[in-house]
Parts: sequence; C-alpha cells; structure tokens
Amino acid sequence: MNVLEQFKATPLTLSKLPASFIEANPSESGQVPSDHLQSTTRQPFGSSNVYKTSILHYRVLAEGDDVKTVYEAAIKLPPNMEEEYFPGDAIGILTYNLASEVDYVLDRLHLLESADQTYEVKLAKPIKKKNPELPHYVPKYVTPRRLLSECLDIRITPRKGLLQAMASHTADECEKRLLEILSSKEGSNLYNELILKNEMNFLHVLKYVATCRPPLAMLIEHLPRLQARPYSIASYGRENHIRIAFAMLNDGHVGITTHMLESKLLHPNKWDKYLYIYLRQLKPVFNYREEDLERNIIMIGPGTGVTPYIGFLEYRKQMKSSNRKIKMGSAWLLASCRYQDRNYLYENELKGFMQASVLDRLHVASSRDEDSQYKYVQDIIEDRKEELVELLLDDTTKLYLCGEGRTMLPRIQDTIVTCMSKVKSIPKAEAADLLAEYKKTGKYLYYSMIRY
Repeated sequence: MNVLEQFKATPLTLSKLPASFIEANPSESGQVPSDHLQSTTRQPFGSSNVYKTSILHYRVLAEGDDVKTVYEAAIKLPPNMEEEYFPGDAIGILTYNLASEVDYVLDRLHLLESADQTYEVKLAKPIKKKNPELPHYVPKYVTPRRLLSECLDIRITPRKGLLQAMASHTADECEKRLLEILSSKEGSNLYNELILKNEMNFLHVLKYVATCRPPLAMLIEHLPRLQARPYSIASYGRENHIRIAFAMLNDGHVGITTHMLESKLLHPNKWDKYLYIYLRQLKPVFNYREEDLERNIIMIGPGTGVTPYIGFLEYRKQMKSSNRKIKMGSAWLLASCRYQDRNYLYENELKGFMQASVLDRLHVASSRDEDSQYKYVQDIIEDRKEELVELLLDDTTKLYLCGEGRTMLPRIQDTIVTCMSKVKSIPKAEAADLLAEYKKTGKYLYYSMIRY
C-alpha cells in the first residue's frame, strides 16, 4: 500500500485518547422504552416537547422525468402545539438510520444474533474519566439494533479521535497503521484528501478496514447523537393538521428521513403511520408574525424553498378574511422549478393567493423549459432589479431567502448584492455590507435547507 510505504519511517504524533467510561452488557431485567428512544429527551433547538402524532394523508406535488419526486404530507396537529407556532416555523422529526446500514454495523460487531436483546448502558467501573456522564439521549436500557437505529449517527464524518479509537480494535496491522496515520498530526493532508474530500463517513471507513470490530460501548462514546431533521411548515391555520413537503434525492444517495417518510406514505401496511415531532427554533428566526403584516415582503424560494411561504400567504389570507380593513404591505414571491408542467410546486395555491390579493407579484423561473423567460431565480432578480432594489431599500420591507444552502443561496445572495451595486451605483463591497447589516437587524432573514 503506497500510503503505508510513504509513512513507513515516519514517527506518528497521536493524541492521548480519553479513558473509556461506558459499558454496555446484556441485561435480564431492563425494560426498553417502546416509543422512539429520543422522544423523552431535550432536542437541539427544540422549543416544545416531542409529540407522538400521525400522518393523516399525503399527495404528490411533483414527479416525472428529470425531476425529483416531491411529496406533501399532512401531519395531525398535536395538542397544545397550535398556539406555539408561527408561519415559517419548522418542526424537527425524529429519524431512524437505514435498516440495511444498521444491520451492517451489527454484523461487523458480531451482534446480529443478539441485536434485539436488552442491554444495560452504564458507567464502567473503576471510573477513570473525570466527571463522566452518560449521553442523555441514550436510555439506560436499549437493544443494539434500536441504539444504532435511533440514537447514534452512523453516517457521521469520522473525526481523528474516532479513527484512533477504531485502530485499537483493528486486527490487521496494515489497516491499524492506516487508521493511526489518518488520526495523526503527520497524516493531516491524507485525512483531508481521503476522508474530507471524498466525503467518507463512518460506514465507508468501516468497510475500508475489514478487521475493525469496535465494541458497542466505544460507539456510544465516540459517535454523536442522531439528530432530528428540520422541515418547514408549509401551512398555517389548518383545523387539525400541519403540512410539510419533502423531495427525494435522485443522485444515487438515500436520505434517511425522506426514505422513512416516503416508506410510511407508500407502504402503510409495512410501516406505522406515527411520527415524533417537535417545534424547532430557527436561528435567526425565520417566520412571519402579525407585526409583519404591514411590511412589504420579498420572498425568494427556489425549489422546495417555497414551502414556508405557503404558511406566510395562508396567514395573510386568514387575517385579510377576518379583518377586511387591515392594511397589508406588498408581497412578492420569486420561485423556480425545472419544468412548469412537472414540478411547479403549489402552482394552484399560488395562483389562488394572487386572486385573493394576498400575493402581489409572482415570478417563476423554469430552468429546463426551452421557452421560459427566466431560467433561474437570479435571472428574475437581474431583470427586475430596479423595482426589487427600490422595494428592498424601503424601511418597511423584509427580505426572506430560503433554499439549499451550500451553493444555491450564496449565488442568489451574490446576485442581490450585484444588483444593489448596479442600481444604487455603489461599490459591490458596500452593497454586501448593507445586506450584512440587514441580516443583523432582522430585515433580511436567511434559511438554509439541508438535504436528508
């Protein structure tokens, strides 16, 4: 192996691993909780308890050649949650790792035969670590299968500490040496090239080093919590439910939560209908409240980024119906899709909002339609820059931007800055500073959606 030859004579600098402090052993008396194992624990960014609820019904928003399948699910509104959320808020959904990936880890740990046996998780004695604490998201009694399915993130990008710990449980000397190189100071460049650039996760590494068999307790110590997945609420004021929309990945990847949701929708005889959800705080806050009704709003949402604005507009429609004298600011929506006939999300609803005069401007780009006026949201912004910039600079205007955050939203933001620079004849750096100031003051709200 070239890597081993390269580092053959290189002394490695390895960090001192913290002392092991957890043990997990079979138990004859413990009772494993029946609900999701994280349902009684506090959730990151959570602003409510976790509620057990159910999927009421669903519909397909988009499907066909060259587009992602997009579903909308109606979820029963839990008691007490109706008064807790605002248009634009998000819920967190407790998720599960893929069964096939969990089985792979169980097999590597020689735990398939005891995968559904009750284990007790406790502090190891004698205690060698200072002030040790068991992870609060891991119950005292678990089964190995449910622990790996509901509590631990087995798709995490492994940090050097995890790789070094794995090396201690690897039989093959070449594989052990490779893990030590990757976790060393001297192997930092190799770690960046092999792990980070290739986006290798724990499962990938485990397949790479075939003789590594870490104990269950080590995984509890080193793997982080399996995080709930956030979804914008795509409705407001519905009598007994909230709606979410989600797109399936079509690039050879499988999102664990979208897979779970689609399975529950399409195979109700094999999967239960229940979900564990909580109200999730977005930071900065990304919602629309009564005090915003008089403001002008510019809403930009490419693809499924349009979903929170459905809640905005339903709220505006509800408030207008209840108080015809209310004066509302202007509302613009800039959205996009690939094909208007296949994945123009919420087309009928948006046209209805226009007819109800709660949406004043609607512009939709379609990137794959040959006769489309606009290919991307950026084209709309560029074409309408004078009006948009003047509206944005109005003291009463708020700008909302929602969508995929790795590449798409930075490009849209850059287009906004460029157009501000052109319209106001100011340097681009000055326009960027102004938009940054808007973000600080809450005039510009940005929500980066993540693929799951």
